Amino acid sequence: MATQPRGLHNFISDIRNAPSKEEERIRVDKELANIRVKFTSSSSLNSYQKKKYIWKMCYIYMLGYEVDFGHMEIISLLSSTKFQEKSVGYMAVALLLKPGDELMTLVVNSMRNDIIGNLHYGTSLALCAVANIGGMDLAESICPDVQKLITNPNASNQFMNPTLIKSPEEERAVKCSIRKKALLCLLRLYRTNPECIDVSDWVDQFAILLADRDLGVVTSAMSVLLSFASSNPAEYDGAVPYVVEILKRLLITRQLTSDYTYYTIPSPWLLVKCLRFLQYFRCPTEPSTLESLNDVIRKLIARSEVASSDTVNKSNAEHAIFFETCNLVISYSTDSDPEIKEQVVTLMGRFIAVKEANIRYLGLEAMGRLARLDGPTPTQPHQATVINSLKDADVSVRKRALDLLFVMTDRTNAEEVVGELLLNLASADVSIKDDMVVKIAILAEKFASQLQWYLDTMVQVIMVAGDFVSEDVWHRIVHIITNNVDLQEYAAEKMMGIVQSKYAPETAVALAGYVLGEFGVNICEKAGMSGYDQFAALQQHFHRCDIKVCALLLTAYAKIMNLYPDCHDVIMDIFQKQSTSGHLELQQRACEYMRLPTVGQEIMENVLNTMPMYSENRDNALLSRLNKGEESTTDKSAWQTEKPNRPERHEEEVSNRYEEEEPPVKAATGEVDLLSLDDDDGPSTGGGSSAPTGLSADVLPSLKRWFNACVVSPPGKPSVLFENDVIQITVASEYRAHQGRIVIVFNNRTDEIQDLKAVIPESVDYITVQRQENSSRISLADQTKLTLLVQCMKPFADAPELIVSFTEVSSSGFRTNYLYPLRLPITATSFFDPVVLDKGNFMPRWKALEGEDREVQEVFSSAVPITAQLMQEIRSVYAPALHLGLATGLDTDLTVTGCASFRTGTPAPEGGGNISIGVMMRLEADISGNRFRVTVRAKHKLISMALKNVLKAQYS
Repeated sequence: MATQPRGLHNFISDIRNAPSKEEERIRVDKELANIRVKFTSSSSLNSYQKKKYIWKMCYIYMLGYEVDFGHMEIISLLSSTKFQEKSVGYMAVALLLKPGDELMTLVVNSMRNDIIGNLHYGTSLALCAVANIGGMDLAESICPDVQKLITNPNASNQFMNPTLIKSPEEERAVKCSIRKKALLCLLRLYRTNPECIDVSDWVDQFAILLADRDLGVVTSAMSVLLSFASSNPAEYDGAVPYVVEILKRLLITRQLTSDYTYYTIPSPWLLVKCLRFLQYFRCPTEPSTLESLNDVIRKLIARSEVASSDTVNKSNAEHAIFFETCNLVISYSTDSDPEIKEQVVTLMGRFIAVKEANIRYLGLEAMGRLARLDGPTPTQPHQATVINSLKDADVSVRKRALDLLFVMTDRTNAEEVVGELLLNLASADVSIKDDMVVKIAILAEKFASQLQWYLDTMVQVIMVAGDFVSEDVWHRIVHIITNNVDLQEYAAEKMMGIVQSKYAPETAVALAGYVLGEFGVNICEKAGMSGYDQFAALQQHFHRCDIKVCALLLTAYAKIMNLYPDCHDVIMDIFQKQSTSGHLELQQRACEYMRLPTVGQEIMENVLNTMPMYSENRDNALLSRLNKGEESTTDKSAWQTEKPNRPERHEEEVSNRYEEEEPPVKAATGEVDLLSLDDDDGPSTGGGSSAPTGLSADVLPSLKRWFNACVVSPPGKPSVLFENDVIQITVASEYRAHQGRIVIVFNNRTDEIQDLKAVIPESVDYITVQRQENSSRISLADQTKLTLLVQCMKPFADAPELIVSFTEVSSSGFRTNYLYPLRLPITATSFFDPVVLDKGNFMPRWKALEGEDREVQEVFSSAVPITAQLMQEIRSVYAPALHLGLATGLDTDLTVTGCASFRTGTPAPEGGGNISIGVMMRLEADISGNRFRVTVRAKHKLISMALKNVLKAQYS
């Protein structure tokens, strides 16, 4: 009899040979319909047929199709005594059922019966299924039975069935196999629900498990021990000698079978687990244990070679063991043998210079830990190599090099390191540029020999990094300038020179607005720097800044108006204009500052007086951003866990080292800042604990399809912008003239989403956006909504970017960061008003728009066959969706002609309303070549380009 049903093989062959996705779906639907009919009379099905149909369901589910029936037939197989039927049942249960499903109650009972039953293969299958499914229901119901299998296996009779166990050796092998599976199952249940296990009860039991003769049991026990110790290391300090003995057994006495030798390496997985476990504790003090451990470490270091091994797998195993050895030596800090530590540092210096990116990454990471614990001195000889790694092609290597360079800096090399970072800042990847800016700011402040050097450095950072300079950074610059009187005149002159140029980053404008408003009086007598010159320099940037910066500039204008009477009238005109602004913040400030001169000179002077110095106790928000943990793992890393049995010098010491010494900037007491530099005095936090997951390549075609569907979606109707297993994002839009309302809904498809943000880059200046913010946290199966009120201000060709970031938090506490750069479906056609013209009016206007600076034309192939039905669909569906009015009396069956008016919210210079731009298009079809030719004419070429791009995207 065949091991798999013939019908299953035939079905798989049909799926693989399907010429298209549509044919595959039709075949799957046909098969599901057949299975559904068969299951309606399942009592007539024999075992062979039932297994065949369930295997087909599993295969269909693995292809990505929904399977919502047949669960009772699957569960019925679990109660069978035959291995083949049980294995099929458990396979289907593990695939098709999820924690919390209504049928889990029946499944739990069947699993529990198998775990305490007398069939060893039933116990194995049940344990594997529990470990795959997880969930609170299983953890609460099955955990006691699983623990019993581990702690007292001989109390059960499942190994004593004489028809199944033929010899004592086979009985022992079965016991070890069940024990291994039970340990790994217990680990999954503990990670799902830590409350179901009292870890303190397992301290003595681990001593027995670690002494087991079977290395498979020991390896599984070490996995559980690592998880338990990560949450409560103090309970397991007594296990350290047993773990050292395992290392000695593997490396010194070589007490293991060939089954556990991997490319001549003795059980590398167990070695790594043992070395990682020892990092949770301080160096052993018992002489024999310490001597054995040092012998093991010396042997491991002696085996380490940078040169690649015979195979990739062997090389990976050797490097994994070496780097865990390095981490262990580093974690012991000053308690390590000096000779061993010197060897480790030398080897790490060689590893960070090799060609293999993964090895460089691990070497930089390990050296960074060394610098955090022992200071920068041991790592500084490798500074040149680390700086070269900032130019590495792999962004993760550049990130680790930046972290290491930061912690290996002191007063002796600070200016050199900051200079190198500035050279690399312009070409830095966007994923590390923000972090690089923060680290430069901290190093420049901490190790500044002169305050002018600090300011020059930070101004250069702002000019190079632009929008990547966060508010925390330039707020800190303001803090230092305010608290150092000797720096204020130089700062005002420096910032005046920056904003006098036609282009300055928005962050530079904000900083200049504060500095000139507060300290501009120090330079007002210098040539070209009078009060009016300061106002004019700031005002030329006002129109392109966001609302928060504009509000700050209005406050600076109020202070300039109070100091320089010759600026009174022109600034009052600005206030008068902004008093009718559509932005409430600008309107309120303008009205208040217009009213301020009428409330009395004394009150006005008190309100507009120079800001006092900041308090010495004010937290440095930049330092708080350094407290980012390592990449999230299921178990807490030894570097993230409090270690009661070792010196408490961990990664937070970076912040402490910067706070121990006297900063070069002296602070004094201060009050609330009128310019609202800090809306929230609390420390800002850094990003997620792991590098964010971005968009995979296989989702990009779907992104284009979703975006195009959103562009032509009916007003107010939600359309999918992005979706995967974690999150679904839908968009519903409504537009009227130059205004629009966009509702973005985020639907959670995982356990929990935290720190949800949706950001439109500040460089998007062709629309203004008001936000009704979404919640940053979404529970399971819940959603949150972000509402955007937009106004179009000028022509544009490309849709704005929407950067969505969040953290997925699983039920076991595992955290994964995501960063998705999406396109917001706002196109120039969104702000079209349809215009209907007849042939007599259309042609003169069409000819009047001739010219290269007004016309855009392109021929492109159609992605779908061009038919009369398609052309009619373009006229009746797509043209209205793009707000195009169809011309009358012009078109044949193969042409579409339309007109529209692009509306903006920018007032026309000559008055009479807002600026509008006419646009005309003609789409011609070539059926024989299956091509379109689109011609668009408008007074502004960006509008022509935008409409052409939208039309092409819909059909190419």
